[in-house]
Amino acid sequence: MTDNGTDKGSESRQKWIADVQGALDRTGDALRTAWEATKDSRMSALESAKQAAQELGEVIDQGISAAKERWAASEAAGETTPPPVVPIEDEAAVVEPISVEAEPTPDSTDVTVTPVEADTTDES
Repeated sequence: MTDNGTDKGSESRQKWIADVQGALDRTGDALRTAWEATKDSRMSALESAKQAAQELGEVIDQGISAAKERWAASEAAGETTPPPVVPIEDEAAVVEPISVEAEPTPDSTDVTVTPVEADTTDES
């Protein structure tokens, strides 16, 4: 025995499931199409980022080589500290080097220790 209300509800549910499935399929197709449409842009951006990172690596390597050369030259000249390395691409970014001179270290016999008394009063 079949109740007409149950058959009608079942048909309604089947239609709703079909509508949902159709909407999901269309959404998936739209997303796939949008993703494929942006593939060239994404690949171009990735290639640009890759090239920029490669150039950065080359510039860092050049800086390291220049610093090593200057350090070796300063050691050969008898200097104790290497000259500062300042890449100049923008004159506004140039900073004058600071001269650092080592202060003489006092002998351990030149040290005077003065005891300090602790203040034991509590003012709180």
